[in-house]
Amino acid sequence: GAGDLPGADQFTIPASATATTITVTVSIRGDDGANTTGTAKFTVQTRGLTVTPTSGPRGTKILVSGEKFTANGSVAANGILVDSVATVHALVNLTTTGGLPATEVTVPASAGLGAKTVSMTDSGTLAGSGSFTVTQPTITLSPSSATMGQVVTITGAGWVPLSSVTITLNSSGLAVGTKVATAGSAGAFETTMELPSTVGVGLKVISFSAADGSSLGNTATAQSLTVPAPKVVLSAASATVGSIVTLDATGFVPDSGLSALTIGGADVREGVATTNSAGALTVSFKVPGLTGSQLVSVTIGGTTVSTSVTVTKTTAPAPSDTTPTADVFADLIANDNLIRVFRFDNSTQTWAFFDPRPAFAEASDLKATGSGDVVWVKLNTAQEFQGKTYLAGWSLFSLK
Repeated sequence: GAGDLPGADQFTIPASATATTITVTVSIRGDDGANTTGTAKFTVQTRGLTVTPTSGPRGTKILVSGEKFTANGSVAANGILVDSVATVHALVNLTTTGGLPATEVTVPASAGLGAKTVSMTDSGTLAGSGSFTVTQPTITLSPSSATMGQVVTITGAGWVPLSSVTITLNSSGLAVGTKVATAGSAGAFETTMELPSTVGVGLKVISFSAADGSSLGNTATAQSLTVPAPKVVLSAASATVGSIVTLDATGFVPDSGLSALTIGGADVREGVATTNSAGALTVSFKVPGLTGSQLVSVTIGGTTVSTSVTVTKTTAPAPSDTTPTADVFADLIANDNLIRVFRFDNSTQTWAFFDPRPAFAEASDLKATGSGDVVWVKLNTAQEFQGKTYLAGWSLFSLK
């Protein structure tokens, strides 16, 4: 109220004053009876609350304490708020000096991200506030590119300690796999997921998302990795007839057989080859008697990928001229299964044929064949020949 002040004096801010900036007005009466008025600004601060810890995800348990509240007062049940959302706790009795004992509450699932106010008002209408930063937990992936059957490591950080986290793998908008991990005492975890066959082959981007396995309300920003398209790589861009070329195939369906390997249309498979658990395989083949740029095609699990190789002639004598054709195809002839053989000679651009029937003995001009020759062979019925089974009708392949 109004009154005379000596050169210096003090007054008490009312306990009921709200947190705001107020104007203090002082009026001094002079000896002549006139009043001199002065003003000053004064900021009434909210009582501070101590919050421990100061940051963490939704669901974090925090301790809230403070001083200088209403002596012997109380804080109503659920009266401590985080981001204006009530937390769950029992009625808290304040001390005889107005102290708020350390009270444990849980950051609500609906609290927003970032720095948020922790607040309360006691039974004497005294208010207090503190700050807590709500953080978003994270996941990271390794590697950044993977194929079906490959194992991906998912690392999590910033989750509620000892909470369960559900990780979901999404491909083409569909959930194709899940994994549950448990965060450690520091809120971190590391787990693995194998990319299932439902991811499919072909270039695509898949994503991993993660969320609390309960009602804590935490989700991580989804992370993505690339599934590369299937590809084949040859050990050489050019090769001579009869040389050995190695082929590496990646990105195919895991545990699937090599159903076709051709060069210039001729089957050059040797034995049985199957992709590993990551959809990769390595095979070698002998370059057949073709020259020029030739298409190399690989079919695995129904997916065909092609590349090319340039074939050049070899200066060494052709081994195909060393074995009589009748001896090369003796097994097929013995079963009365061989109808006819054709071979195209790239060097002369001419065709030669062999027919095992006696009537064609003089006409047959394919007298000798051998390893590396590319031949068309017609069979009556399916039969195994040089380690592979050929069906009835025409087949194109390279002789071993």
